[in-house]
Amino acid sequence: MAAGLNPEPAETAARLADRGVSMVLKTGRNEACLSIPGTVSPVRARETLYAALNRLEPRFTVFISGVPYCFMPDAWDHILYRRKAGSVYAAVPACAECRLKGFCPGIEKESPFHRDLREELSPVLAAPREIVLELTRDCAQNCRACFSGKEKGGRPLGELMAVLRQAKKAGVKNIRFTGGEPFLSPHLLPLLRAARDMGFYTLLNTSAAFPGRRKLREAAGLVDNVLVSMQGRNAATDRFATGADGAFLKKAGNIRFLRASGVDMLRLGTVISRDLLENFSAYYALAAEHGARIWELYRPMLSASALAGAPEFNISLADMRSLSRRVAALPASAPRVLLANPAPLCAFPAGERKNFLGAVFDDGHTRLVYDPRGFFKPSYCIEKNLGTNLAGAWRSPFLKKLSGLERPPAVCRSCRLFLRCLGGSRFLARRRKRNRAAEDPWRVKKRRSAVQ
Repeated sequence: MAAGLNPEPAETAARLADRGVSMVLKTGRNEACLSIPGTVSPVRARETLYAALNRLEPRFTVFISGVPYCFMPDAWDHILYRRKAGSVYAAVPACAECRLKGFCPGIEKESPFHRDLREELSPVLAAPREIVLELTRDCAQNCRACFSGKEKGGRPLGELMAVLRQAKKAGVKNIRFTGGEPFLSPHLLPLLRAARDMGFYTLLNTSAAFPGRRKLREAAGLVDNVLVSMQGRNAATDRFATGADGAFLKKAGNIRFLRASGVDMLRLGTVISRDLLENFSAYYALAAEHGARIWELYRPMLSASALAGAPEFNISLADMRSLSRRVAALPASAPRVLLANPAPLCAFPAGERKNFLGAVFDDGHTRLVYDPRGFFKPSYCIEKNLGTNLAGAWRSPFLKKLSGLERPPAVCRSCRLFLRCLGGSRFLARRRKRNRAAEDPWRVKKRRSAVQ
């Protein structure tokens, strides 16, 4: 991030202009569009574009126009790049491994990107951004919203080390460790040390309710980002949600311990329930008390049979819209509240969309999960066996079809939010219509003009 970029719109616009980047701000829609003037070198301006995106994203839905996806491959989901009438497009070497090649028109031949900057272009998602290692299904809790199976065991340490080596060779940047409860795996600490030695950005998902302090202290020095499951607002609601006595106070103490041990990026995650909808302020106060930087709220991803046994997670679009309004009204101070898991962004007002993570982290779009049974799969919820070879799994026909980037509906293809929204949830589309290519049940057809 470039030093000195101020998030206040007028000052930011002036500073960007000094650095060869223009910004159009639609305050009524809380949107910012960044672009490079034709008189400025794109290479010189690229770093500033990335920095401005990072600084503006908490306050605006940010778009970048005038550059192809492969010029800023780490910001592909923010880029507006459409075929221009009368222009001729051609492939460049980066196209061969690019995840977006079925969606992108190619590189405009008369542009500097094709003429002068071919070597500056990198394929988008030639490898997953992240690999998730489900170390075990073992867990001392029995959460009502859990998508994980209950099989015991896990994979040998040597096999998991081999997955890390595959990821390093492929160019993966992030490794996430989860379960079940990853602290119940004897392999967690050796794998964390290996991942740190290999240069990965390390993430850890945990209940933080049962690990001993020694393991917590060792792990704290090896992780960059910790996500703690917070499913209740007090001891009684936590016990109902997790089936565990005494976990609420243990979790609170361990969160304080993690922060004192040097964990800076502490996030909390809560599955949206009737209790959260009815007691949002109490949950938010608890997240702030825990000192979380980010609090993620998850659209429930339960099978039909699991939902029948836990009806408190039957959340409607009207419920989500009400929650989105409450999140939008929160102060800018920490914790920042984000609505996670896929949802069609056309169903929500423009001013609220900046608070949605979209679908890029789900359904195999940017990451793969290594299952405790010994194979890669698209996501936590979609348990399709993609094999044991990372490169083969990432290029599999199943994953290509699942992504929906080859033939999205025309209304979605023309939407500037499509690469963040990606049509919503493939898991919930299948649950509703038994077809992963079907529309997300929350997609709103009447609002198509609102996102053009």
